[in-house]
Amino acid sequence: MAWYPGAEKMELQPESDEQAAITPTQVIFHSVAAPWTPRRMYEYWRDSTNLESHFGVGYDGSVGQFVGTETRADANMRANRRADGTGAVSIESASDDRSTDPWTDAQVRALIALGVWLHQRHDIPLRACPSSDAAGFGVHRMFPEWSDGGTACPGEVRARQFREVVLPGIVAEAGGGAPVPPPRADSAGPARYRVTLNGLEYGYGAHGPHVLEVGQALVRQGFGRHYQSGPDQDWRDADTLNYQDFQRSLGLSGADADGVPGEGSLRRLLGRLPSPRRVSLAHVVAAARTDPGAEQGHQTYGGEVRIVEQALADEGFLEQRWVDGSLGTRSVQAYAAFQRSLGYSGGDANGIPGQRSLQALGDRRGFDVTD
Repeated sequence: MAWYPGAEKMELQPESDEQAAITPTQVIFHSVAAPWTPRRMYEYWRDSTNLESHFGVGYDGSVGQFVGTETRADANMRANRRADGTGAVSIESASDDRSTDPWTDAQVRALIALGVWLHQRHDIPLRACPSSDAAGFGVHRMFPEWSDGGTACPGEVRARQFREVVLPGIVAEAGGGAPVPPPRADSAGPARYRVTLNGLEYGYGAHGPHVLEVGQALVRQGFGRHYQSGPDQDWRDADTLNYQDFQRSLGLSGADADGVPGEGSLRRLLGRLPSPRRVSLAHVVAAARTDPGAEQGHQTYGGEVRIVEQALADEGFLEQRWVDGSLGTRSVQAYAAFQRSLGYSGGDANGIPGQRSLQALGDRRGFDVTD
């Protein structure tokens, strides 16, 4: 087993002794989606999951190594389970909880130094991997074979840093020439993997009203030329190609413009990240008109009402014990108080939700309003 002299050794057992040997031919960079130190990453791999990485890099550039580089680590999925025995070295790195922040300068220096050592120790070629099983360096999001059907990791910003800073830095420090760029997103047809953003899936095969919302927004902004019909609630190749056109209009390229949304581009398109929690205005209005006069505990649209009631409770207008899915008298009174807090009065503050007041509550408490 090979151990990097620039890392603190924190060996995971039994993985280090019991997992299969590999011949490293690839290096894959990840974000852990948490602001963890290498020690905390080690503890998480040890105590909380059956996955693990070879390395962890903290915000301050500190490096921990958990498994020898010639032993399989499972963070890379099928990249470490090839029939020829080759595999990938995985490098996790501290990030914010949505993997949207850039690597710090200290992390960049650490990643470059580690990449140089891996090139020298294992003869990893100084290039971006041109395919999922070809030798070189990459970021986790480049190929769906490296994850369980696709991932946005390590985020758009870090993917760009990889192309523009980290890989060129490794090449320069190792004394090589210009690195081979990552493959074009359209080199093998439309991307066919999915990512999860704020609890909702996007990309080929995703389904739901949020997919229709993306398609409609693309059409409104002039990026609907690939639709023969639709858009609708199913994500197909046409959605991917239209979204790719939109990404390129933002100046994105390569893996950042493969037609599968990232958080940044989706916010640019919609102005927000859609929420899996959705409330119909018509349903909530019906409940507000029906539940107060019905039998105690009657629920007209219990699931959606409970979202609204919980939001009112979180805002301080309703006692938690009345969050029960029935928009009864107390809940209507609480909604009227919320309306007054927005500056409404008279009949506009009668406890019957309106579009603007319900949207304001949703914006504050993380749910979307339909109708």
